[in-house]
Amino acid sequence: MEKVLPGHGLPNGFNANLYQFWLLVYRPRIFADSLRKRFGHLVAVNNNGEYVVTALTPEGAHQILLGDPNGYDAFWKDAFSGVAGPGSIWVLEKKRHHQERQLLTPAFHGKSFESYGKLIRDIIASRLAEWQPGKTIRALDTTLAISLDVIMRFMFGTGDEQMMEEGRQVISALLKTYDPLIVFFPTLQRNWFPSWVRHVRAKANFSTWLNRHLVERRTQTEESHDVLGRMLEAHYEDGTQMRYEDIRDELVTILMAGHETTATALAWALYELGQHPAELERLRAEIETLGEKPDPAQIVKLAYLSAVCNETLRLHTLLPEVARVVTSPLKLFQYTIPPGSFVIVSVMGIHHDPQLYPEPDRFNPDRFLNHTYTPFEFLPFGGGHRRCLGAGLSDYEMRIALAEIVMNWEFESASVEKEIRHDIAMGPKHGVRLKIKSRRNLQTLSSTSIHATKSSAERI
Repeated sequence: MEKVLPGHGLPNGFNANLYQFWLLVYRPRIFADSLRKRFGHLVAVNNNGEYVVTALTPEGAHQILLGDPNGYDAFWKDAFSGVAGPGSIWVLEKKRHHQERQLLTPAFHGKSFESYGKLIRDIIASRLAEWQPGKTIRALDTTLAISLDVIMRFMFGTGDEQMMEEGRQVISALLKTYDPLIVFFPTLQRNWFPSWVRHVRAKANFSTWLNRHLVERRTQTEESHDVLGRMLEAHYEDGTQMRYEDIRDELVTILMAGHETTATALAWALYELGQHPAELERLRAEIETLGEKPDPAQIVKLAYLSAVCNETLRLHTLLPEVARVVTSPLKLFQYTIPPGSFVIVSVMGIHHDPQLYPEPDRFNPDRFLNHTYTPFEFLPFGGGHRRCLGAGLSDYEMRIALAEIVMNWEFESASVEKEIRHDIAMGPKHGVRLKIKSRRNLQTLSSTSIHATKSSAERI
């Protein structure tokens, strides 16, 4: 048994070293597994006098994520303030954070993005038109292009196409500058560090483009329902409106949180289906029961499609940890965590717990058909008062895109992938290489779908 760390009756733990921090950043799965084997459900780490308490079970996640929001502060504030900006919802605290979420939440309500279903499908079709039979592609390149187009339309509306193309270029350049080093080591956010210099330059170009776009939008008189339009029209409780700097920081945050993560999840789903042809055919058979060109509202309700997406998000956990800074004493199991400590929910650890998910390394969508998991057993978008605002949009886009791709193309995995840390999130090292075999003939439904359609008609 490890020695109990001194002070405040914290759970068992150890003094951190650089190798363990490297594992946390670059090998979070290995790190979480080792913590569970050594300490069980809870562990405290002493990092140069700062205590980091990590929960590895749904019970610990429940207690942390449902704690009083006023008892927490944002985690890693200096680092995220640098890369996203001081006006980002990631770093706002208490009342200001609550006000910002109230202001932004309506833009991410299901009714707001469900009207984008057909537009999302058109965007996907235009990107898939670039595929060629017999070629081997990087699926992540396609999914990143799809995700960027979707989130730009969602944030900025249709707009002027030339302005939007300029935006794609500056946003793509900005997103490529999120080196894990400048995220996890804020001391490197200095003008002498090359990655930081590139990031600052890219953010300045984005700000210039956004400012020109804002000038144009402020001259418009018609009501707009995209995210930017809602930000320009919104008012805080005291009647004030969002400042330009805060709008910029929130848009950068949405881009960081909603672009690469959605694209990565979709690429991983294609990888697993390419590795598991039986699951791929089962998914196609389910989608075909809806007939040709089904409505997106029908697609997103399909049970096996949902299970495939959820199992992908579990197996390939994008955000390995959710963290908070404790500002008032926190009761966690039989311990009292003192103010100034950090608490972490190991999402990676929970998603790969063999007691909760037998054979955790196996792609098995059926586990989500045979069992209903709580929000603390399956939490790909975090939880509590800081749960990802764009979770609904990401899930909606992933399901429509996956259905569109598997129904239009025959493909298979061309190589074995491994997970690495891209920026804040995890992703495939090689970008998911797929061999594109052929375009599918969608004029003729399979016998499975015809039978299912007839059965549905008879029941009606």
